[in-house]
Amino acid sequence: MNAATLLPQAERVIEVRNVTKTYGSGATAFQALKGVDFPVNAGEFVMLSGPSGSGKTTLLSILGCVLTATSGHVQLMGEDISKAKEGDLPRLRRSYIGFVFQAHNLIASLTAQENVGLLLEMRGSSQSKARAEAGRLLDDVGLGDKLMSKPGDLSGGQRQRVAIARALAGSPPIILADEPTAALDAQNGLKVTETLRALAKEHGHTVVVVTHDNRIFHLADRIVHIEDGLIQEHP
Repeated sequence: MNAATLLPQAERVIEVRNVTKTYGSGATAFQALKGVDFPVNAGEFVMLSGPSGSGKTTLLSILGCVLTATSGHVQLMGEDISKAKEGDLPRLRRSYIGFVFQAHNLIASLTAQENVGLLLEMRGSSQSKARAEAGRLLDDVGLGDKLMSKPGDLSGGQRQRVAIARALAGSPPIILADEPTAALDAQNGLKVTETLRALAKEHGHTVVVVTHDNRIFHLADRIVHIEDGLIQEHP
C-alpha cells in the first residue's frame, strides 16, 4: 500500500478509481485504460511515466477534463466528474486545471507579460489587472526581469517557465504537465522541473507531470508507471 492510499480522503485532490477508456466499438475497439486507480493528494508532485501508447496521455486527458472515462469514478477537488457531459468540460477545466505542454505554445509577437495576461483577460480580468497579475506570476517562476521579453528573446527553459506562469492564471488547484522537459537540455529541464515542484511545495498546487525524462525523477514525491493501460507505482 502506498503513502497516498494511507492519507485521509479529505486530503485527496484527484481520485480516480477503476477507470477504463475505450476508443471505438466492436471489432475495432481499443481499450486504452483497463481499470486504473490513481489517487493524488493536496500538494503532491507526482510523475507519470511509461512507454508510448501506454495510456498516460489518455489518463492525463481525463484528469484535464478533455476526455471523459468510459467507466469508473473520477473526482476533482471533491466534485464527481464521472458523468460530466461534453458541455460541462470547459467549466471544469477553467475551475480546476492549468496545462503545461511539451511545446510552450506562446504567441511570438507578444511579450511574456502579454502572453500570460491574455489568458487572464480571456477569464474576465481587465487589461490593467491582467498585466499586474501576469507580472506577479512571472515573478513567481523566476522571470520577474523578463516581463517585456518576447519568446524569441528567451531560452527554451525560460519560455517553458512563461508557459508555467500562464498555466497558473486564475490559480487552478491542479497543474498538469505533458512532457515539459522533452525539448530542453538537462540544465533547463532541471530548472523547469524545480519550478513545478515549488508550485506544489511552496504554493500548494497539486502537480502531475507526464515524462520519460529519468534525469528529473529524483524530484518527484511519487513516480507512477503506466503500461498497457495499467499502472504500477514504483516502490
